[in-house]
Amino acid sequence: MKIGTWFLKITIGVMFLMAVAIAIIPAPQIAIAVMSDAPKSLGFVGLMLIGGLYLVILGFLAAAWQAERLLLVIDRSDAFSRRSVKLLATIKWCVAVMAVGTLCWLPYLYVLVQQEDAPGLMFIGLCIIAVPIVMAVFLDVLQRLWAAALDYKEETDLTI
Repeated sequence: MKIGTWFLKITIGVMFLMAVAIAIIPAPQIAIAVMSDAPKSLGFVGLMLIGGLYLVILGFLAAAWQAERLLLVIDRSDAFSRRSVKLLATIKWCVAVMAVGTLCWLPYLYVLVQQEDAPGLMFIGLCIIAVPIVMAVFLDVLQRLWAAALDYKEETDLTI
């Protein structure tokens, strides 16, 4: 079990560093390119794209941090506790912030599709936007399942 959580910790750490690198290097360049290329009438749409990009990055960083904390709880053999259910809820809300951030991309994506006349691009964008939404729903189901298992465990502990 420790080897699996160790591998996950390293993977989450690497992804955390990659997200920080994206926030520092290409995200400001994307922001500059979007704002310089956008006409004045689409300035707000560009701001929504940039804000959404940073919301996704911040949501991911917070979710990765909480996932590291959850792995620490699992390493301590305390997986079925109220703390782990609370950490799952926090991760769920971090992923929900990521979903809101990706939804902020829709206006810019729509304008881009209209300019390029590529409806398939809208479908691809909607699929990308669906990923954090599906993850948030999955984490909600997992949180409820974990809470139910915890209630069952506490009930059987009291019975014995």
